[in-house]
Order: sequence, then structure tokens, then C-alpha cells
Amino acid sequence: MLKPALLLTTTLLLYGCADRMEEAQEVLKSHLVERKYVEFQQLVEYPGGVVCGEFRQSDPMRGNSRSRQFIVWGDMAKVNPSPTDSAIFCSEDQAGALAANLGIGPLDSTNTQLRRIRADMKLVQEALDLYLADNLYLPSTAQGLAALVSATTIPLVPANFRAGGYLAAVPQDPWGRPYLYERSGLAGVAQEYRFYTLGADGAPGGEGVNADVSTEHLKYLDQIDP
Repeated sequence: MLKPALLLTTTLLLYGCADRMEEAQEVLKSHLVERKYVEFQQLVEYPGGVVCGEFRQSDPMRGNSRSRQFIVWGDMAKVNPSPTDSAIFCSEDQAGALAANLGIGPLDSTNTQLRRIRADMKLVQEALDLYLADNLYLPSTAQGLAALVSATTIPLVPANFRAGGYLAAVPQDPWGRPYLYERSGLAGVAQEYRFYTLGADGAPGGEGVNADVSTEHLKYLDQIDP
């Protein structure tokens, strides 16, 4: 028989788990175009409040949709996540999964280079978001990140470059090399970019200090080491 104190603790833990499950379902719905008739199944909570599972939509007029996987972390949600997203987020050891799948880590106080990379990437990401909001397109690969410091003369010249620029200076990675920046897409078209470092060895691939780290990995770093 459970003692009263243990029973209370167990009840609170179960309540907290159920509360997060419900919250995650609402987060997922907020990312859907059609939010009615959503049914959830196989929900599992992982460290950091990550919830992984499946959902399907049962519309009386259109019938049932197929089941789709999803992941919710914080107030973010991903439908049909990639195998890497599932392997890292839906793990009891997310830091270990990050190292095993991408070679990035360790995530601890000794890895000052990774913390610096993360801070630099957030800084540049915010600057690029502001540049995009002002000019409706991102700097091209040829223009590079220098276009965030001063108005570029390489076409397309920004029409609404902010006074003082978007960055005081372009940061370098912990090993004194410029970060790499590549932008896809044409002006006026939805664009994607990659901002990354090749790590200590300056070569693609690698693990630990030699691992490649890019802005696409920030979601893992922010979740594992908030």
C-alpha cells in the first residue's frame, strides 16, 4: 500500500504529465489548417516536455484521414517529422541522441565553443529576420553576411536598409574562421538559408569539436540546454 506522501507525489506527477499532454495537443492543433475532428493516439512524453505521437482527422463529410506522426516541443510542433527529429526529440537521452545522430556535443559547461556558436547563430538569425522584414528578401550568397553590417552595392541592393545596419560586425567561429552562409531561392520567392561552421577541423563532417553545426540544429540545442 502506498504511503500518503508517496501517493500524493505520484498523483501530482501523473497530473503534470496529463496536463502537458493536453497542452501539447492544443499546440499541435494550433499548427493545423483544419482543427476540427482531431484524434490523438500513442502519445508519449519525453524529457523537457516533448510529446511525440500520432493524430488523425475524422471528418464526417470527408471520412477519416490517415494517421500522421507529430512532435511538440515548447510551443513548436512538427507534423511528419524527419527521422533525425524523431531520434533526438523522442528520446530519454536527447543529448546522447544528438551526439549519436549528428556528432554534436557534449552539451555541458565544458563545451564553451558550442555555447559560443549557439549564441552567434541566434544573433545572426535575429539579424536576418529583421533584414527580411525590412527588405522582403534575404542577402544573397554572393552578398554574404557583410550585407547585414552595411548596405551592399551588389544587386539586389536593399531598398529599406536599416540605419546602423543589422549587425555591428560579422562574427567568426570559435576557431577564427568566418561562418559560412548560403541562401537558396530568388528574390521575391520564399527563401531558405544555411548559416554554419565546419567545426575545429574546418572540414565537413566530424564529431565533438569537429562537428558541423548550423542554424537547423538550434532547435535541438535550445530544447536540450535551455
